[in-house]
Amino acid sequence: MKSTNVNHQLVAVIGDVHHHIGLAAEGLKRIEIETGRPIAQVFSVGDLGLFLNECDWDFLTGPTKYRSPENSTKISAAWAAWQWPLSMIGGNHEPFHLLRDWNPAVFSNKLHYTDAGILHHSIPGLCVAGLSGIHHPEHMNFNTDGEAHLPNTPHPTSWPEMVELAHSGAISRKRLTYYKQHEIDQLYDLDFTPHLVLLHDWPVPPDHIVDVHGSRPEADILKFLKPRFLCCGHHHTSARFTIETTEVMALNLITTKEMSHGWNIQSGWAALFDWDGESLKFLQTWPA
Repeated sequence: MKSTNVNHQLVAVIGDVHHHIGLAAEGLKRIEIETGRPIAQVFSVGDLGLFLNECDWDFLTGPTKYRSPENSTKISAAWAAWQWPLSMIGGNHEPFHLLRDWNPAVFSNKLHYTDAGILHHSIPGLCVAGLSGIHHPEHMNFNTDGEAHLPNTPHPTSWPEMVELAHSGAISRKRLTYYKQHEIDQLYDLDFTPHLVLLHDWPVPPDHIVDVHGSRPEADILKFLKPRFLCCGHHHTSARFTIETTEVMALNLITTKEMSHGWNIQSGWAALFDWDGESLKFLQTWPA
């Protein structure tokens, strides 16, 4: 009997990896074994951590516990062996000097990335959009934020210019992690309703997080675009809930420092979907 799944494709959306690229590859292989299906496309909600060279770690912002320049050789080897189409948005712990001044050749032309808007991938007909980075109310524009109020401070007007100034130390490298209002506007200008939207932060804060900024553009994006599914990460917590007509999948951190030596993957690190050529169907979170 001819298989009814001949036109169906398995899609995996993965949560924060924090440079454990080899472990992520091991997890994807396990998914293929357990489902008996090849993964046609992988999407990342950010904090992938492709620090291919030791100097890339200079652009890591946040806790020093995530800083591991000694692992760049291992990361590069795992990336060289990577076998799945991969499309990503950036989180807030990335080599952003490579992402914000995008050159796919740096990643051996094996990676699709977007600052904001349409996210390119390998599956015809599947509409995916995303937004890289996190929110800061004082960093919503290039010219009027952060150090711009200080005398003699450079006023960058684009991501490549910000990368250059961050390299020189003229501005904080952390500024590369904050998305801009014009990028949100790019999402609002889309002429289609995405099947899937990728954001790094949640559209609503988890119960254990105090929302200090008082506004959450991710919520506005969800309510405007009304995608069937939205996947996010950032808070290292697995959750699944519905806002209006959108099913939200919050994905877990791949592993913790305590688990990493055992190569264990935390429950809810990935969300699996089936694409039948017309619609996207949620299958399961993985591991269960």
